[in-house]
Amino acid sequence: MRHLMICASLLALSACAAETQDRSEVVAIKGNIITMNDAQPRAAAMVLGEDGGITAIGDVALLDQYPDARVIDLAGRTIVPGFIDSHAHVREFGMDRIKADLVGAETVEEMVALLQARFPNPKAGVWLIGQGWDEGEFATRGYPDRAALDAAFPDNPVALESLHGFGGFYNGKALEIAGLNAETPDPEVGDILRREDGSPTGVMLTLAQDLVDQHIPQPDQAMREEAIIAALETMAAAGVTSIHEAGMEPLDVAAFKSLRAKDALPARVYGLLDGNNDALIADWFAAGISDDPQDWLDIRSIKIFYDGSLGSRTALMAKPYSDKPDAARPTERISPEKLQTLANEAQAKGFQMAVHAIGDEGNNRTLDIYESALDGDAFSRWRIEHAQVVLPDYYDRVADLKILSSVQSSHAVGDSGWAEDRVGAERIQHAYAWQRILNAGGELMLNSDMPGEPWTPMETLYFAVTRAKLDGTPPGGWYAEQALSVEEALKAMTLTNAYGAFQEDALGSLEAGKWADFVVLDADPTAVAPATLKDIQVLQTWINGEPVYQAE
Repeated sequence: MRHLMICASLLALSACAAETQDRSEVVAIKGNIITMNDAQPRAAAMVLGEDGGITAIGDVALLDQYPDARVIDLAGRTIVPGFIDSHAHVREFGMDRIKADLVGAETVEEMVALLQARFPNPKAGVWLIGQGWDEGEFATRGYPDRAALDAAFPDNPVALESLHGFGGFYNGKALEIAGLNAETPDPEVGDILRREDGSPTGVMLTLAQDLVDQHIPQPDQAMREEAIIAALETMAAAGVTSIHEAGMEPLDVAAFKSLRAKDALPARVYGLLDGNNDALIADWFAAGISDDPQDWLDIRSIKIFYDGSLGSRTALMAKPYSDKPDAARPTERISPEKLQTLANEAQAKGFQMAVHAIGDEGNNRTLDIYESALDGDAFSRWRIEHAQVVLPDYYDRVADLKILSSVQSSHAVGDSGWAEDRVGAERIQHAYAWQRILNAGGELMLNSDMPGEPWTPMETLYFAVTRAKLDGTPPGGWYAEQALSVEEALKAMTLTNAYGAFQEDALGSLEAGKWADFVVLDADPTAVAPATLKDIQVLQTWINGEPVYQAE
């Protein structure tokens, strides 16, 4: 098999079994197994088959039936199903290694310093790319101006992506290349922020970014493949065995398909196509879904950007924003009529819909469109990505329609410093409201939306259970009544995520007949203090019955 094997040291755990594993031999694993199977929640032994699947699972006596098996005794360490990150941007994550990391930068001067450290002697004319300035935080304190960027980089175009992708920050050279000036009108969807004289500040919100971004040289397929491999290997080392790529562009599709054809994907991939790309979707509607029998690359979903973000005040809200309503720029990246047409055709062609909806009115309109398109089909497994702020009837509606709420625990704690300012004390009760969704009978998919936030499974689990930042603030958690139990969060990160990709018969729990995708941890997450969940270490990651990562 083609997967990575990061083997830092020859531990007694399995002595880097991947380097010598013979697929014809029977391998048995002993440990504290959390199966995520309600019929058999715990097990002590698991037998792996030649095909990469689980042959049997049960108590230690099970091993008597396999006297010739090579037994790997994990000395009581905990085994959980491989984590499925059901909303990730893997290619972007891989590409970020060529960008300046701006996460945490609070001023333009700090951004300049980080750019200079990353690109100390740039050749004139080369684009300098950075990523990670927090548009939500800057929207609160005031968006930046490009003056310091212009002074530091007069000969290089600079493009700085925001943390969540809803804003771009550019210097004068980049604006010059794009032909933008005081006379340039705002696009139909998006905003060019301006100085008093009408000239651009350098900040572009939502689709206004495209005015500049279209001039940035795009990575070719080979570079995309390299980025995908690097990202998936990094994620596998953190315990992620499967990802849902949220918004595949045409070149991304080609790169993932090429890697699958070469048997070179380091982890499983479920593809959500870029639903805002008309040509791409027309091609896929004509060709139909792609269902890989081995579940390495399934493509059968359409991910559509509908509204904006809460932080940048571009999400669609039913009533004005509570803070600075005059500064709000609610955005529809696609018209409701076009979204309805897409939904109708997706239903007819058997494609899953997954719509990015942040604001309460954005979520409401999306549910209206879903309800019309589904026309009583309660088993479509359509998804709403984020569902951050919702109307009070959202919970019963998604439960009745069997719509999956795909949420990110990192967003709740990351936004906690300003989210209530945006929507006020009443509407915040229906924001990041995970327990309200579950209590109404809805289903939660839990994921990271990486690379915009801390993304490792242990961080995602910690955020979901504590509703606190990594430093433990706020004490007791932010609106902690909406926190998940460890068991609820684990299910949302494994079995429900598999269900959300039509893969629950093959992934998401440890049962006979499913793929042997699992993770070995140094502690049982159900038996430790919630505050320490983030400190649990991944010791091994196995995919398709083979160890692909082992820690020191």
